[in-house]
Amino acid sequence: MDPIRLLIEKIGVNISLIKDYIIGERYAAVVLKNGNIGLAANIIHADTFDFENIKSFDIENFTHRLFLLAFFNARLNNLPYFKKTGDIFDVIDFSKYTNTIMVGYSVPMLEKLKKQNCVPSVFDIQSEKECIINQDLMPEYLQNAQSLILTGTSIINNTFKDIMKFVNTLCDVFLIGSSVPLSADLLKKSGIKGIFGTQFIADDEDIIRLTEQNEGRNYLKKYGKKIILLNNSDAGL
Repeated sequence: MDPIRLLIEKIGVNISLIKDYIIGERYAAVVLKNGNIGLAANIIHADTFDFENIKSFDIENFTHRLFLLAFFNARLNNLPYFKKTGDIFDVIDFSKYTNTIMVGYSVPMLEKLKKQNCVPSVFDIQSEKECIINQDLMPEYLQNAQSLILTGTSIINNTFKDIMKFVNTLCDVFLIGSSVPLSADLLKKSGIKGIFGTQFIADDEDIIRLTEQNEGRNYLKKYGKKIILLNNSDAGL
C-alpha cells in the first residue's frame, strides 16, 4: 500500500488551495491559502517544480511525491481534532522489544532509544555510517522484528510498501517525523500502530524563511507541535 496513492484517493489534490510552494535544500513546504503549512524532507535534492502547470501527477516520480507529501501534510496535519500531543517516547517503551528495526538513520532517535536500553538495527540506503546494515539483509531482519520505526523518507522515495510487505503481523510499526501525514486513513489501512508527526504554526513566516534558507529540523522544530495518532485498538500502548 502506497500512502501517496491512498491519500490521492481519499482527499484528492486541489491545487487551487495552494498559495505557495517553496523548495529548500533540506525541506520543501506547501503553504495553503488558509495559512496551513506542510513540510516534507527534500531527500531527493529537488530544486524546482511547476505544480501549477502539471496536467497529472506521476506517483512514481520522486519530485512529484515530494510536493504531494508536503501538500497532504498541509491539508492533514493542521486538523483541529488532534488532542494527543507529545513525543513517541511519551507513549512507547522500546525497552520491551528485543528486536527493533529503524529504517532511516537519525542520531537523536538513536540516542533516545539507547536511553531506553534499546539498540536497533539500522538501515538507510543514503547513509554510509558504520552502524548501517547492508540493505540486502533488510527482508530477513524485518521478518523477525518486534518493532519497526519508519520515517517519512520511506514515503518520499516510495519504499514504504516494499518495506511493509516483509513485516511480520506481530511487529509494532511506528511512522515518525515532520514529513509524515497525520492520516487516520493511513493508520487504518496500513496496519501500523502509531503515527507521530508535527503540526506547524499556520501563517508563520519564520518557517518559510528557514525553509528558504535551507535550515534543517533542529531549527524548524520549535515552530511545530508534536502530534500522536494511535490506532484505536492499540490505545493502551
